[in-house]
Amino acid sequence: MQHLPGLRVWSQNAHNMRRPERRILGSLSLPGRNQRNAKWLAAGAVGLAIAIVGCGSSTPAFTDGASGGASVGGSASGGVSAGGTASGGAATGGAGGAATGGSATGGTASGGRASGGAASGGSSSGGDSSSGGNDGAGGNGSGGAAGEDVRPSEGCSVVDGAEMLTSGGSSVAGGLATSVKLSIMSGGSNRDYIVDIPANYDPTHPYRLIFSWHQAYGSANGNATGLYPANNGPNFDAEHYAFFGLHREATAANDPVIFIAPQGISDFPWDYERDVALFDALLTRVTENLCIDESRVFTTGFSFGAMMSHALSIGRASKLRGAVAMAAANYNFTQPTNEPANIAYFGITGMSDGTCKWVNSDASKTGGKYCVLTHAEDNGCTVPANLQTAMVGSKDHVCYDFEGCKAGYPVKVCTFDGGHTPSAVDDGSNGGDDGLQAFVPPLAWEFISQL
Repeated sequence: MQHLPGLRVWSQNAHNMRRPERRILGSLSLPGRNQRNAKWLAAGAVGLAIAIVGCGSSTPAFTDGASGGASVGGSASGGVSAGGTASGGAATGGAGGAATGGSATGGTASGGRASGGAASGGSSSGGDSSSGGNDGAGGNGSGGAAGEDVRPSEGCSVVDGAEMLTSGGSSVAGGLATSVKLSIMSGGSNRDYIVDIPANYDPTHPYRLIFSWHQAYGSANGNATGLYPANNGPNFDAEHYAFFGLHREATAANDPVIFIAPQGISDFPWDYERDVALFDALLTRVTENLCIDESRVFTTGFSFGAMMSHALSIGRASKLRGAVAMAAANYNFTQPTNEPANIAYFGITGMSDGTCKWVNSDASKTGGKYCVLTHAEDNGCTVPANLQTAMVGSKDHVCYDFEGCKAGYPVKVCTFDGGHTPSAVDDGSNGGDDGLQAFVPPLAWEFISQL
């Protein structure tokens, strides 16, 4: 394997071990409800491996996996992104060592497990509405929320809305049968996006809507086909990892969701001041044509995509119910004015991530930690004096659910022993990346589906 200067490339093995979840502090308690690719080619028949990473530097410091219609030099079926230097990359070893002192107070800290949910991908199989719901605030068993606070969108009265929305669209090579590539005008430019609508879509049933933002050097195609990190590990395909594994999880739960994957511009794809208009335009188009529960719109993303999601969680909190940010940063990215609105928020960061650090600066309150604490404070959560984090070398993750937050808006954080990745496996032995065994998708879906 040849390593380009400044570019970190690695391979990982599959790990399918599962073990019971280890609780760090006592027994479980219910979470408090609260608010808010540089191209290289490897000789031989094995194919491609693409470097990971994507945010938090003033110069092109990394490349994220950009397969499947990559933004530079890639074909829609799996090209490799080219361009951009790699002066950064995820730190390894003990950088950002875990905080070990003090017991956590005001919440529940829980340990890691090798998880991944059911390998049941493919098209959604249950879009009909159900006669019941699991609880008053959460989702029902067939595609959306069942709480009393459901706000049906204008599209719930449009019987042929799905057909009208997807008219003129194209299928996604390597993607799910339910995914369609479309375009929309925003800021005077024609912008591409992918929408995924459940196979048995019911135009009278309000569905959850999840925006899924790709990483630097990534693409909407890569997002919708599950190619991250591209050909570097098992189970990175549409069935197992489309939309960061959330499609698989929602399908397994018989609770289908509508997904939107916008396409960014250039290798560093998102600019809040430009792309918040894209978010607004897409939200309007979808809610006018499809039956959406406007009280359950979510945003997620990795690296640069997490930065966009975090910015939206501040600037568009009133339009969102929750955000799941994998390796977010609140520095080197436009930070909008914090709206006085609550939003549920789930942050995930590797303790050896040198690209989007857990703590960039305590003095300026920058880093993934402070993205989480912003929402914890906004939601009135109890913030512990010592927030327990994963130990470097543990090959495990630690999650913490804040308590005392505004009812219905949980804030959660998970740290893990690893670098800049959304698909870490913590099997307590070897770690690695695996689209199916990654610990984040089941936890992210659990977080979203409770809302």
